[in-house]
Order: sequence, then C-alpha cells, then structure tokens
Amino acid sequence: MFRRLKNDYANQTLHQKIRLSILVFALPPLLCLFGISLSLIYRNRISAVQESVYAEFQERFSDMDYNMRTIEMMSNTVWSDTTFIAEVGRAVVNEDFGEFDRYMFQNYTLSTLKVINSIGNVRGARIYLDYPGLKEYSSYLYSMDRAKGNLWYDDRENLTYSGAWYMDVADKTSYGTYADYFVDENMASFVIPIRIASNLAGVFEIVTPMNSLAGDLFRNMPEQDVFLADSQNRLLGMEPDEFGTVTAGDLAGLMGIASLQDYDTEGVQVYHGFWRHIPVILTVAKERRSGILLMQLTSMKNRYLEAICEAAVILALEILLLAILIRVIDRIVNHLLRDFEVFSGCIRKVGEGNMDVVIPRLEQVEINAVAVEYNRMLDRMKQLMEISIQREVMVKEAQLKSLEKQINSHFLYNVLDSIKMMAEVRGIYNVSDALLALGKMFRYNLQIDEHIIMLQEEISYLENYIKLCNIRYDYYISLNENVSEEMRKLKVPKVILQPIAENSIIYGLDEMAEDTAIYLKAYMEGECAYIEMTDMGRGMDEETLQSVRQGIVNGRGGEHSTNGIGLYNIHQRLRLMYGEPYGVEIYSKEGCYTKVVLKIRADRKEEPVTIAETDRRDDREKDTAGRG
Repeated sequence: MFRRLKNDYANQTLHQKIRLSILVFALPPLLCLFGISLSLIYRNRISAVQESVYAEFQERFSDMDYNMRTIEMMSNTVWSDTTFIAEVGRAVVNEDFGEFDRYMFQNYTLSTLKVINSIGNVRGARIYLDYPGLKEYSSYLYSMDRAKGNLWYDDRENLTYSGAWYMDVADKTSYGTYADYFVDENMASFVIPIRIASNLAGVFEIVTPMNSLAGDLFRNMPEQDVFLADSQNRLLGMEPDEFGTVTAGDLAGLMGIASLQDYDTEGVQVYHGFWRHIPVILTVAKERRSGILLMQLTSMKNRYLEAICEAAVILALEILLLAILIRVIDRIVNHLLRDFEVFSGCIRKVGEGNMDVVIPRLEQVEINAVAVEYNRMLDRMKQLMEISIQREVMVKEAQLKSLEKQINSHFLYNVLDSIKMMAEVRGIYNVSDALLALGKMFRYNLQIDEHIIMLQEEISYLENYIKLCNIRYDYYISLNENVSEEMRKLKVPKVILQPIAENSIIYGLDEMAEDTAIYLKAYMEGECAYIEMTDMGRGMDEETLQSVRQGIVNGRGGEHSTNGIGLYNIHQRLRLMYGEPYGVEIYSKEGCYTKVVLKIRADRKEEPVTIAETDRRDDREKDTAGRG
C-alpha cells in the first residue's frame, strides 16, 4: 500500500506535488483545531451538565440525609423517654384505668406523639403493642395486628434499637376502625422497638411520604429521573416515560458491579454509559445507616446532539476554509510555476534539436538563475560540439598517420628480425637474444588496437624488458614470479608493469649496482585482484613516501615517472576503467624495499587467441629452430 502511494506520488506533476505537500502540511493544524473545538464543546456542554447534575444530586442527597436523621432523632426521643413509656404501659396493663385516666392519657400523655404528627412531613407517629384486648387510641396507639400489611411486620422480632427504614411500606391504602388510620402508597416508615415490660413489647413507627425524604422522587422531569433502591433491590419512584423499564441489574451493569447490594462506595459517585443507545449519567449515593441508595439517571442525548451539531458546524467551516485554501494554493502555485513552464518549454525545444533557443529573463530569481546557467551550458555545449567535431577530425588524421608509422615500424621490426637471424647464424647468441627481446617489445607496442590484454602478456613484456636491462647494466636483475595459471588469464590494461619495474631500477636498484631481484605476485580477494611488485632496493624515507603518494593521487611528484607513463598515469587509468575503489598503492621502508600494489576488478573471461599471441608462438618456433 505504501509503495503504491509512493509510486503514485512520484508520477504526479510538480504542480500537483506542491499542492499536495501544502495540503498535507495544512491538514494537521485544521485537524488539531477540530480536535480542540470538540474538546471545548465537550467541556462546555457535557462537563457543565455533569457538574450541574453532581451539585444538584449532592444537595438532594444532603436533604434526604437531613430529613432521615430528623425523623430518627424524633424516634429516639420517644424511645428514650422512660416516663412516657411507663405511662403507656400503665394505660395498657392496668385494668382499673378509669375514664378520667384515659382522658388524661389521651390528651396529655400522648401529646408527645401529637407534636410529632403536627410536623408537616410526618403522616403518622404511632405505637403498636402486642397485647391481648388492647384498647386503641386513635392515631397514636394501635394493636400490632393492624400492621400486618406493612413490610416491617414480619421483621419486628429482629429489630434493633438503632431502628430501621422501610420504603413503600404498604402497597395499598389500609383503613381500620379509625378513619384517620391509614398506610398509603409511596410511604416510608422508620420503626424502632420499644419494651414496656418483660411481657409487653411493641414497635414505634413514624410514617412520612417518600418524596419528602428525596425531592422530585415521583415527579415527571424531562431527561431525568430520581429514584431509590432499598436493601431488597427494589427500585422506588422510577417513572418509565423517559427511559422505559429499568431493572436493578441494568443499573448494576452501568455501575460495573454484579448487584446493587455490592455497592459500598463513600460519597456521591458519577457513572457514564449508554442505556438503549442513549448516553446517560448515573449518579449514586448510599445512606449508610439505612443502606438505601439514592439514584438519579440523566439523559445526555440532547446534550450530545447539541455537541454534534456544533461540531458539524465547525467541520463545515473548516471544509469551507480548506476549499478556500486549495483555491489560494492553486493560484499561488500557478503564479510560482509560470516561469517554470516557460523554462520547460524552452528545454523541450532544445530536446527537439533546436540548439539556438535562448531562455528569456524570468521573474522568479531562483529559476532565472537556473535559466542563466542553462543558457551558459547550452553555449558551452555548442562550443564542445564544435571542439568534438574538430577532435574527431584530428583523431582520424592521427589514425592515418599511425597507420603510416605502423608500416614503417613493421619495416624496422623485420630488419631487426633479419639481424637477429644473422647473429644466430654466426653463433652470437647473446646478441640474438637481445634482439629477440627488443623485437618482442617493439611488436608489443605496435598493437595499437589492443588496450585490454591478459596478465600473461604483460608479464612476457616485463620479462623482455628485464632481459634488456640485464644487458645494459653491469649487475643482474632476476624476476621472481608467484602467479598462478588462473591469475595469468586475468584481463588487465596494457603497459602497467613495465613502468613500475623501470621506476624500481632507476630509483631503487641502479645506485646499488649489485645483483638483486624483483618479486612479482598476483592473487585474488573476493571480487578484487591484487598485483604486487616489490624490489629489494634502497627504499624511501617517510617524507619521500608521502610525497610519492601525493603524486599518485594529485599528479605531482613527477620525478617518479618514466616517459610520461608513471604511477599517476597508471593510477588514473585504473580508476577510469574500474572506478574509485581501484588504483595504485605504494609502501616502502628506507634501506629495505619498495612495494607497489595494483588493485583492479577481476575479469578472467576466456577470449580467442590474439594476433600478438600467434606472432609470439611463431617467434618461439623460430627461436627453437635457430638454436637447434
């Protein structure tokens, strides 16, 4: 995929590449702006709602906790009033209790409960006693049987003196002998046990509407619902209009717990989630003493829609901005590339063969500078073409002259061959050998059409040169060869060994004037072939060696060269033929040796026998016949 995109980009025009590059660099800021806008929208819309819901719920939970504590405190006041409890017990168990006593008991003793009943949120404050033939007092003192429809009736034996809360204490309105006794729906009861005597026990109950404990409990509110969850996992006060039917398991799932009974977190907690694909916020707080959960479910659908609408508006504005940016980019790029079009049009004309095209002055400074240089290059090309034509003419003339000289050189070679035969006839073999070596070197140089030869031919040329040197000098130079048959087939440039040997003799061996040797070694390492020539001469000091090395690289140090074919010439020829890694290296130690190493690329392909090889074979046959 990436390679395909890369190829598509490479096939685009410069105009398209510039436009695409600008767009690529412009899109990230726009995307960052869009992301920042979304973050701000979320913070302004969603976070503000969440903070508002949290603050509202915190206040609602504080009110519920306060109301419940108030009722509990009133219950504890009645329970802890031993005088009041004793008077109730006396009125119940005393069979001699007269009418006057009853009157006083109802109007004065039970006035404590009457005060509690007068509080606005309290619907009833009454005592239930489990006593046979109990005389009831309307609204305040009842037989235990009247509480059979209440949730706490079956739990009355297990009640503790800390009391207990029961929500939705009865599922229907219940009336008895007294018309003002009722237990209505959606009522909450706080009950606490009382013991008047060892054989007389009962329950004190304060009844209050559930919505007086938690405001908005049964109120239909848009996008919001407040409800309670008691210890039996009952959801109380939930209105199904906004969210439909919600179970305790659904709420536990939103909270990430198995059951609401497992919830044991302090303080107000806020949970985010989705209910039937509607984003919601669930706010929960637990009343520790009663174990009742106050819960609020808030729909965030409209807030999300508002945020999405705002994001869509911002996205539309950014798309409009991007369209304007593309238009502006096109105009800018067209203006910037106008000179480039003129420049490329002139180049196309040159490509069609019109070399007289001149690029006019352009507006853009950089492109105009390139155009000026191109005009100069074009003029230079025309000059070079004229020079090349003249050079071709000169080469042809030189080739004709070379052919003429070759004819004369062949005549001289044939004369040398005749003299050699005369020397052999008269038995002067040392003269015959010298003439033979000189003739071979002379014929080797006549091969003007051959520039790449086998290493064996170069070695043969070097051997003939050493033979002539041994005739010329008073001392004897031996050539020791360590070259395998495979390496002798290596293809090398012509005349690369003899100049090195000549340098060795002139600058390294001549002053010693004693018998010595030159060592020739050739070997392979990977794809490279190395040819080493080492003389046991006077060597060089470090300063001279560095000077020679500089001369090999830069063309200076010309004293170490012979007839214009020195180490620098060989080094340049090898680099031109094989490349930068190849060439000449030299090593030396004063008073010991000088070693020259040629590094070339290996090329050992077999080729047909050349004319020069045929001539050498004929010379060997003639030489054998003459000596015989």
